[in-house]
Amino acid sequence: MEKTKRQIRTGERLRGNQINWNQVYYFSEIGAAGSIKDAAEKLGLSPSTLSQHLAQLEDDLEVRLFHRQHRRLLLTEEGSRLFLQAKTMFEAGQRLIDVVSPVPLGCYPVSVALVPSPSIHTANAVLGQYLAERPLTNMKMLRADYNELERGLAEARFDFGFSDRLPERKDLVTHCISQSQIRFYVAERWEGEPLSKLLKRLPLLICNAEPAHRSLAEQALIDAEMAPSAVVSSEYPSALVDLCRQGVGVGFLSEASVRSLGNQGLSALRTPREAPRLQDSLFALWTREASNTAAVLHLRQVLAESPSGTA
Repeated sequence: MEKTKRQIRTGERLRGNQINWNQVYYFSEIGAAGSIKDAAEKLGLSPSTLSQHLAQLEDDLEVRLFHRQHRRLLLTEEGSRLFLQAKTMFEAGQRLIDVVSPVPLGCYPVSVALVPSPSIHTANAVLGQYLAERPLTNMKMLRADYNELERGLAEARFDFGFSDRLPERKDLVTHCISQSQIRFYVAERWEGEPLSKLLKRLPLLICNAEPAHRSLAEQALIDAEMAPSAVVSSEYPSALVDLCRQGVGVGFLSEASVRSLGNQGLSALRTPREAPRLQDSLFALWTREASNTAAVLHLRQVLAESPSGTA
């Protein structure tokens, strides 16, 4: 029988329906635990049974998956590649089951997509509350563009995400977390001056801590057929507000950022004439089918408890 099995494999790869996927899962648990004994305890199997499954998988794949080093198991190069792929595959499988299961499983790392926007700090605050209430949650926060966010949610690669745009897909649920105006600001002494004239005399002040601001400002000025003569950037909104108050620059800041500075904020600044005003919104998004998964249920709870929540 063993000879027949070997003859079948010689010169050809095993097909997917010939692979024992339970054994691949057992392998991934061994790789995570670093020992057969610990993995066997977690899986509810005897170490000898788990060793047999591992040996069979290595024989079927014709590769060595672990180096034995004393009582620990170290992944080989091939084992490392299989471990990473298997981990991703089983996490995705658990997430997909969670979508259809009436009982939230929540046994996978929460995957969150973040589209860079001026209000990304608000998303960070929501995630901070999420983790404060569930401190032992495994979470992966990933940068994404708009298309990648929508595609990743639809393919269950992300549990939920944050974006400053409403999605095009109709199967996505959106929750508005915050809304704020983004404006051009100047000192009181420049009140009444048109923005086009000011930008020829003063530099445009941009906050690097809010990375989407530069592109928003550029597009707004292009649409208004204006262009700054110079640009000053800073990581600190307070520094830009101070420069605005001194009358040495034109700031492009969100109302929320300026208000957060208290007495240094809006009362000391004015909006110049002909200045475009932009709306900055932040939305949480998830698929309708994922509304009752463990990851999204907790997000909805956090949003409902938030002062800005409008669930």
